[in-house]
Amino acid sequence: QRRVHGIMERTKQKYMMKTLSGHFDMERDIIADFNPNEEIFIRDLKGLRRKILAMRADGKEMLNVLTDFDCTLTKKTHNNEKADHSFNAMEKEEIMGKEFVDACVEARAKYLPIEIDVNITKEEKDKHMADWCGNTQNLLKELKPTKNEIRRAVSISRLYLRNGCFELLKLLSACDLKLHVVSAGIKAVVAETFHILQMQRGLQLDGTLVYCMTPEVFDPEQGNALVDFGEPTVLSTNKHLCIDHEKFPDIREGSNAVLMGDLIEDLLIVKNLKLKQVIGIGFLNAPAEHDSEVLQRFMENYDIVIVHDGNLTHAVQLVKSIIGAELDADYVERNRTAQKLIEALEP
Repeated sequence: QRRVHGIMERTKQKYMMKTLSGHFDMERDIIADFNPNEEIFIRDLKGLRRKILAMRADGKEMLNVLTDFDCTLTKKTHNNEKADHSFNAMEKEEIMGKEFVDACVEARAKYLPIEIDVNITKEEKDKHMADWCGNTQNLLKELKPTKNEIRRAVSISRLYLRNGCFELLKLLSACDLKLHVVSAGIKAVVAETFHILQMQRGLQLDGTLVYCMTPEVFDPEQGNALVDFGEPTVLSTNKHLCIDHEKFPDIREGSNAVLMGDLIEDLLIVKNLKLKQVIGIGFLNAPAEHDSEVLQRFMENYDIVIVHDGNLTHAVQLVKSIIGAELDADYVERNRTAQKLIEALEP
């Protein structure tokens, strides 16, 4: 027993040394498995086809890809259990303490139903989201987690990127296109998630990822601790405030965009951009038959709606179609439920 205890202690010390040095061995794959149970809905097949042809005619130089992060690039569930997002990835008692976790769980129970309610006015939702964000930021500023603690939290979390995320980033990188991540999440968690992806896949994303998020202030004199947040404060309902042509001149006036989100409010991301064509992909992360009213609202606003916590493979093929590349053969074979979308994507 003493020998076993000694081995366990040495293993723990070894792990802590890795933690302190900022390196982590993460056995799980950051990319989720392909979800065969997804369903795809298209608002207007002919209209979508017209948009694709118009964007294809403009060329890839006029294409932008903008996306939310939590529950859009990431999974809502994994193996029939709730997955983490960038905030609750930090809710680890061994790192942040029980009081922090309890406070976050209580706040989420109060504010999440408000965030996803399609019948609440934007003004009312703005107020509640500002309260939720402000309370969480105050908790984090009080605890001052270090970058290494954030890395460790992500490494032991249940945060998973959707199947197809790697292929999307690889395609954008190869085409010298950027992915603008417009999120109300924790920027350090989002960045660490992509860092893990790069390490696991051997992918270089220098210049591909652009973060449009609330700035975070880390103090090197306090062990690279998170001590403050800058402006603007990005909420799930005001993302348009952090992105315009002046802040991001690479998004040209009169260009086109593929926009992805999991809330109707995510479509406001492009509110301050003067774009020619926008194709919206909405992730409704629940069975359609359980959310018929929400599905209807999504269909009224998004060109493509993916339900059952689906895959990002459709976004990959959409970008390929727009830039004039050939669709993947296995995409056509694996996605029998996406025949209408495939019709719109074909040359």
